[in-house]
Amino acid sequence: MALQRFGLPISLESRKKRFVPICHTLQAMQPFGRKIGRIEHKDLKHAESADPRPGWYIEPIFDTAQMRLLADGAILSRSDSEYLHDLIAKVYAFAGQSSQLSALGKMSTPRNYNREFLNNIELLNDAIVHERAITFRYCTYDVDGTLVPRKDADGNVKKYAADPYRLMYRNGKYYLICHMHQHNNLSYLHVERFRDLAVNESNHSLMRTLDSFNPEPGTPFDWDKHMGERPYPMDDKAIPIHLRIKDTLEPIYDWFDAAQVTQLDKHTYDVWITANEKATLWWALQYADDRIIEILSPPSLCDTLRGDGEYLASLYADVGSTGLPNHDS
Repeated sequence: MALQRFGLPISLESRKKRFVPICHTLQAMQPFGRKIGRIEHKDLKHAESADPRPGWYIEPIFDTAQMRLLADGAILSRSDSEYLHDLIAKVYAFAGQSSQLSALGKMSTPRNYNREFLNNIELLNDAIVHERAITFRYCTYDVDGTLVPRKDADGNVKKYAADPYRLMYRNGKYYLICHMHQHNNLSYLHVERFRDLAVNESNHSLMRTLDSFNPEPGTPFDWDKHMGERPYPMDDKAIPIHLRIKDTLEPIYDWFDAAQVTQLDKHTYDVWITANEKATLWWALQYADDRIIEILSPPSLCDTLRGDGEYLASLYADVGSTGLPNHDS
């Protein structure tokens, strides 16, 4: 059999002679860090492919786990559905798994989607890389879920200035961690609520560097430690918190990697964590219905939990007879 190329007959054997040396060269080079090799008949004994055949192969850019992490992370962004579909299709293609794309199902653009969101990510990335301050308007929600800029007491739209440090997903939300110039601590802002974002034209124009917020002066800021002490992104320092939990450690280690745990008996564990106090309050309240967590210290956190419990008891005191919470107390 002959193959035609530019009108000239090229035999299959001739093509092999040209192709195989190129493959061996690429195998030695591993271009872009991608492994190139050949699968022989003997290698197919335990093959999982639906149609296993010998031949040359090139390793995909992403393995399956990387593909899913990237694709599922993109879906968390709640961005424009067409943009997300195109992005995820590229990720699946680079993993050699385009045939699996249909399993994702239909994606919808959120009703209150901010059309500036994707452009803002690009601007924030540039600002972070070049250490440039930013200005912006920050939105809240109208009664129908529409994003509207925050206003001051006189009804004027507020304008903010900040030093951006990092973009990060946390609990399904995309945050900018930054220093807002009117505050003395770190802020955690929802990226989808930014409007009219502008970046300072000068590099290194930050009012404060990230390392200036390090509780240990003279050392680099530790992101893993900082966020590990905040089950929910919140400002204020992390403090030692003492608690006890019954029957399971999942609520502890799902949220606090560095927890110190001692088993007291078959059902009870004594736990110390270092965490932001308000973030720990929110964390504990989500497990209140299970009645497995008891906060022992600090007293201020115990007092807050007691006050919240009293408020809820008062609010729902007459629910049994009226079917509605008591809003008059």
